[in-house]
Amino acid sequence: MRKKRNDFDAVGVERMTDAELSKKLGGYQRTESISISLGVLLVIAGCISMFIQHDPILVCALAFPGVALFLLVAKPAQNKKKALMQQQLGGFFRAELTKAFGPEPEPATLPIDWAYMKAAKLSSVDFTECTITDFHEGEHKGLRFSAANVELRRTVEEKSGPNNDNWMTRTETLFRGIVVRCKGICDPALDIALNDMFQERKKDDITTPAAFRKHFAAHTADGREADDHITPQLRDLVQKLEASSSHARLCGLILRDGDLTLALNTRYVIRGRSRRAGSAGYRRHPQVVHRLADRHGKFFGSDNGKPRPDRRGGIRRKL
Repeated sequence: MRKKRNDFDAVGVERMTDAELSKKLGGYQRTESISISLGVLLVIAGCISMFIQHDPILVCALAFPGVALFLLVAKPAQNKKKALMQQQLGGFFRAELTKAFGPEPEPATLPIDWAYMKAAKLSSVDFTECTITDFHEGEHKGLRFSAANVELRRTVEEKSGPNNDNWMTRTETLFRGIVVRCKGICDPALDIALNDMFQERKKDDITTPAAFRKHFAAHTADGREADDHITPQLRDLVQKLEASSSHARLCGLILRDGDLTLALNTRYVIRGRSRRAGSAGYRRHPQVVHRLADRHGKFFGSDNGKPRPDRRGGIRRKL
């Protein structure tokens, strides 16, 4: 007789025991890892043979099976693993999110979708493809927010070939990370948007006003330049956001009508994972909002969604 994992299990789905689920997930994980490793080795071997043997047939014999392992074995195993996680633990994930942040409103009051991403223009470069996953809207200590994993891409056509007489089409990733919206977190009078200019830089390259203007474009809702509105507090905020992880990089930040929208390139994801599955990954979602509200809330002149008094001519007046 199969036991139910908790009271949130979906109806009509045959439940696995913890041992069965762990074994099944472990099998998919091993298949994915072995396939990727073998695929990488075969592709590398094909590249090396191209320079040593100059034999196209040998290159194809090594490289093509490597690519096939990626597409036909590793990718399906990864998809099956995700589907099984969602089937067996999806109800638990949603219940934990509701417990932490309250029920989601219907319809969403702070949507993150294609239409919003186009209108917000968080990326300084127009995108042609947009993927949004794991959207959730909730409330943290009185602060209404929404968050989602977002990937923006564009299709680029460029010349190729020895004489640049051919055209090739490729897909370029503009942004891959998290987008967060917060309501009522800053002064309603603020109207400023920051966009990354996609220039190579280190995290300490934005400490001075001149360097900051080089890497970020600031403008208002009607397109007017707003470089003069960049305060030391705002620069400090951007630096702290990028210091939240070794791979974090700000793509866009909007302070307008009392609301904040943030697009942060990062390897962190908004995801629910049960600790039963051997991971604390579920904690990634609360960390995104907790850190923004608890660590950076002071920059916006708010405290847990409520106005806080200004200190030392605070950000609420001067940002």
